[in-house]
Amino acid sequence: MNKIQRILVPVDFSETSKRALEYAHQFISRFDAKLDVLHVWRPSEYAGDEMVVLTRSEPELTLSTYLRNHADQQLSAFLENVPHSKQMLESGEPAHVIAKVAGEGGYDLIIMGTHGRTGLSHLMMGSVAEKVVRLAPCPVLTFRAPAEKK
Repeated sequence: MNKIQRILVPVDFSETSKRALEYAHQFISRFDAKLDVLHVWRPSEYAGDEMVVLTRSEPELTLSTYLRNHADQQLSAFLENVPHSKQMLESGEPAHVIAKVAGEGGYDLIIMGTHGRTGLSHLMMGSVAEKVVRLAPCPVLTFRAPAEKK
């Protein structure tokens, strides 16, 4: 078995992602590994790059630049006070981008949250984690936050 030296944690800013990130910290301390965080944002399917956004504080921006800037701000806020080696922001279909980044980056492990959708919501939305497990070039550990007790 190879030593775990590089861990990739994809996040979607959900509570489950935050918990998976906390879980990943147990691995980095045990294996003295580096932890990189990735957020994949989806560009708008309906608006081309010719659309612009006008704001009071910024010059005229294309819609994709505006959305990328917003995702970058969200990622920085999400990772505030969270130790990590590198944060990455990519656009595209999340499962494919996560697998591609993991392969190109030579990661030893992916740790990611799963929402545990079933039934119709799983059928309609699919499971990014499930697709990553099928596509990833390295082991994938999925973390599902325990359900709240009623």
